[in-house]
Amino acid sequence: MVGNAAPATERLRVNQVVSEDTHQVVVRGKITVPDPKPDVQKILSTDKSARIKKVELVPDKAIVEGTLTLQIVYVAFEPSQSVHHMHQQLPFTTYVDLPGAMPGMDATARVTVEDVSIEPDPNDPRRFDVTAILSVFVKVTEMQDVDVVTECPSGATCEMETIKVANVVGSGTRQVIVSEDFRVPGDKPPVEKILEVDATAEVTDKKLIKNKVIIEGRVTIQVLYVAAEPDQPVHQLHRSFRFSDFVEVDGAEQDMDVRVDVKVENADVDILDGERLRADVVLMLTAYVTEPKQINVITGISGVEATMARLKIDHVVGEDSTQVVLRDTFETPDPKPDVEKVLDVTVQQVEVTETKIISDKVIVRGFVDVHVVYVAKKPDQAVHALERRLYFRTFVEIEGAREGLDVDVRPVVEFITAEAEGPNVTLEVVLKLTVKVTESLQRDVVISLAPAPPVICPPGETIDYTVQPGDTYWKIAQRFGTTVEAIKAANPDKDPYNLQPGDVIKVPCAPAKG
Repeated sequence: MVGNAAPATERLRVNQVVSEDTHQVVVRGKITVPDPKPDVQKILSTDKSARIKKVELVPDKAIVEGTLTLQIVYVAFEPSQSVHHMHQQLPFTTYVDLPGAMPGMDATARVTVEDVSIEPDPNDPRRFDVTAILSVFVKVTEMQDVDVVTECPSGATCEMETIKVANVVGSGTRQVIVSEDFRVPGDKPPVEKILEVDATAEVTDKKLIKNKVIIEGRVTIQVLYVAAEPDQPVHQLHRSFRFSDFVEVDGAEQDMDVRVDVKVENADVDILDGERLRADVVLMLTAYVTEPKQINVITGISGVEATMARLKIDHVVGEDSTQVVLRDTFETPDPKPDVEKVLDVTVQQVEVTETKIISDKVIVRGFVDVHVVYVAKKPDQAVHALERRLYFRTFVEIEGAREGLDVDVRPVVEFITAEAEGPNVTLEVVLKLTVKVTESLQRDVVISLAPAPPVICPPGETIDYTVQPGDTYWKIAQRFGTTVEAIKAANPDKDPYNLQPGDVIKVPCAPAKG
């Protein structure tokens, strides 16, 4: 096309993709049938899932820690051949090579279980060897302001493209302390000494209001302790509790998108007495608020002087919503009494457990946990409570969606009700699912029509370079066609994580082309 109007520019604040990659890891370990479960005659089914607990960035690499969880249903080795269930976990640690990654950048990760095999130990009928293959994906981004030219200037010939990006409105961080007093479970002995505490946290719900992100989540702690018994055996207990807090983000509005990262910074458990404990968990909450923005960019230009830069971002392929109506009628579970009158019904948790893309369609699975408070159908009309889990499976059509792209699902409960009739309770939940599909987009775009200042870096030589505001080794390497490793090697006395404007460093120029 030929431009005939004055050029216009638009500023984007985007998470520029520094590096991304996928790494396969083999997890091996042993699991033991817990007491007092019977021995295993035959495994009927294995439900497997994996969760990432921590991602730590080091230069050019991400170290990923996580947990593989197995839910095993089996036939017992006993005359009645009863069916039993056991829950087992295996930790894993791996790394993903990510050229250009540096501490302090933003990292997102996901893990997929590709295969699991469970084989009996020939020397112990209660032990099994587990081998699992996991696929770990990590993406490293850095927030940047980019000015792009959105109209072809007069006298130029341009190649234009329309892209839809997640424009960053703002971000915020807040440190919170989550505390809870709780009793040791009745089937566990009292606590003499705490040996180890491990804590994980997850976000179960998030909501945007003006200039603020409301966050709800769950903390799970596992405590390894010495029992207050004569032989002082070692036991383990776990406890989950909820938290609710907020992060201030200037510019946030209700209809925008938000991503929240939660990190456990510290976890302590104190003994109040042998039967009661107190947990204090320090969390770091970080919220990123974005809004979709569609702009025209120039990917090719002739006829005028122009400066181009590489834009590597998440491009929004498509976004759409669907409503799901969940109905469930059930009898009050034993030993709960029947319901006379429902007092209150609330949603405890909504979780998306699986997403799968097929051509132009995203399939979503998950569940909703509901809490019902009611008056019992008994003479004393005592108040009771029960919980119920409702599963859902649905799909959202998104043109252009295909396998391998990223999916983000935002579930919102729009309506909930509970009614009782005789021994039965009927729940109805209206759930709205908003699905967004993105892909990594890499384009060279025009950022300025003024001639670029000359950069003299003779091939094969090393120059002195004065650090500018916002510079990192990765940015400097990109500018001069070299590598982060080469710059670090040329500056052994410099701290690459503490560059200051005005610092002078050595930059090896790109090697001469043969």
